Amino acid sequence: AAAGTPMVIAYDMHPLTLWLTQRALRIDTVTLVNLVSETRVVPEFIGARCKPDLIAPAVLDLLQNSHAQDEAMTLTMQRLGQGGEPPGLRAARSVLAHL
Repeated sequence: AAAGTPMVIAYDMHPLTLWLTQRALRIDTVTLVNLVSETRVVPEFIGARCKPDLIAPAVLDLLQNSHAQDEAMTLTMQRLGQGGEPPGLRAARSVLAHL
């Protein structure tokens, strides 16, 4: 997101790993941009959906129109504090506040 590079996420894994991950996680997306911006503009092809015939149309669409991702990436960086304190310092302050 910081680089502003449009993306499509494709990740395959062993079926058992996928099954365990799906049961352990309570989120419907694994992409930071989707999570932080509360959108689903970064297409994800995980596990059984990680197939060239599904990924290719998403990549072609992204090459023709990345506007929605650009906006979501900008929002993500704003929410993560772009231009503010370094992330490590913010994390340290957060930890100290909870001690």
